[in-house]
Amino acid sequence: MRIFRYLRVKKLIKKLFDFYIKSSIHVALSVVALGYMSMSLALENVNISLLIFIFSSAIVAYNFTKYFASISFTKRFFKQVVFWLTLTAFLLSLFLFLQLTLLAQFIVLIGGILVGLYSVPFKANSENLRNSKGGKIYLVIFSWILLTVGVPLTMNPTFNGVLFIKLILIQGIYILVAILPFDIRDLNIDESRLQTLPQRLGIRKVKQLGGFLLTLGALFCGLSFGFFSPLGLSTVLSFVLLALFLFFCQPNQSPYYTSFWVEAIPIFWALFFIYLLNFID
Repeated sequence: MRIFRYLRVKKLIKKLFDFYIKSSIHVALSVVALGYMSMSLALENVNISLLIFIFSSAIVAYNFTKYFASISFTKRFFKQVVFWLTLTAFLLSLFLFLQLTLLAQFIVLIGGILVGLYSVPFKANSENLRNSKGGKIYLVIFSWILLTVGVPLTMNPTFNGVLFIKLILIQGIYILVAILPFDIRDLNIDESRLQTLPQRLGIRKVKQLGGFLLTLGALFCGLSFGFFSPLGLSTVLSFVLLALFLFFCQPNQSPYYTSFWVEAIPIFWALFFIYLLNFID
């Protein structure tokens, strides 16, 4: 009897965990983590409403891109709970959008257009940018950067262009390399016309490229903010962690390896940053 109870509890936990990942809550927390670090460097005080906006916007964007076809062409869309979660997140982000500065609203609108182009074809009988040759990686990087760097920095009345460029380069390198484990995982199922980096360069060279970029990113961050600063130290730790995950990544790997562990790195990055910020201060 205890065994059956154990199995039922285990099955329930797995279902909840799968929902946590597939509903985009996990990746939305990662987006919030990067946004939090940008906000901490750009604003005097952390804006909780802005973090909620980033979180809800990320859920809407990811669920729209993942489940667009289901919403549009069939009534059997994923699960009703995901639909209501996404709808609630959309209404919440719409309400908080009105509280943003005009420049931040402009940045969000650009991001919204990119999300739409990522999922919806330009015209009938054409492909969306997600399935176009080599277009996926650039759209993902640009969309993340707009939400994690563009929005937090444009909320400051005095826009810091130098900080903006520095954070774009650091987070842009991270996002680019973080995409590579997903592309390696899907190497055997992605269509050749997508021309992902593993398809063009091969797994070995992609891992070498990722390690090289992370090294450059860590050096740039250290030179820009100080190697022993909270951001410098937390970036080095997080980039090393990402490099290890990239090194051990293989095709047809468990989806949890990328969808949970790799996507959790920004959360650890933010935790490292907060701890070091308090410890050093």
